[in-house]
Amino acid sequence: MKVSLIKLFFFLLFFVLLGLFREYIFLNINNVIYFKYYKNTTVPIPFGFGWLTKLSFEQLYFLKYPLTIIFVIIFFISNFFFLKQMQVYPLYIKILILSYILIIITSAILMLYAYYFHQRLDDNEYSISRGLMGVAQSPLISFVLFVLYLWDKNKFQQHEKRNTNF
Repeated sequence: MKVSLIKLFFFLLFFVLLGLFREYIFLNINNVIYFKYYKNTTVPIPFGFGWLTKLSFEQLYFLKYPLTIIFVIIFFISNFFFLKQMQVYPLYIKILILSYILIIITSAILMLYAYYFHQRLDDNEYSISRGLMGVAQSPLISFVLFVLYLWDKNKFQQHEKRNTNF
């Protein structure tokens, strides 16, 4: 496998732009929430987000949950596509899938625990769950797997050279 630096560059650029887009969406939803909660009209609400001011504070707050799920799905598909394009061993694709399953299940269990036992979503469990969702909304897992693949492939090639050079 020849890893094209141009392909890597465009994937990196794609992930940076996707992350910035996600951050832009959530930052501006948070600005509207701040505007609603504190009745502060000095908070900048950019063009295209004004319609959110018609929603209630609760609607805005809970809008972030389905958006998180959507971005987790988008990042999972992007990570999966990245590893497929880099032609990694199938084991690494399975690890990616299992990682996402584990992250989502752990995050859901922590959120349910916080909600049912504390009747609110701002405890330590919520913070851990948010952190896990942050990992799921990033290319971190696929980049680590890609580096491990390159390292593993290099080790295999060195082993083959030692065994064929008598």
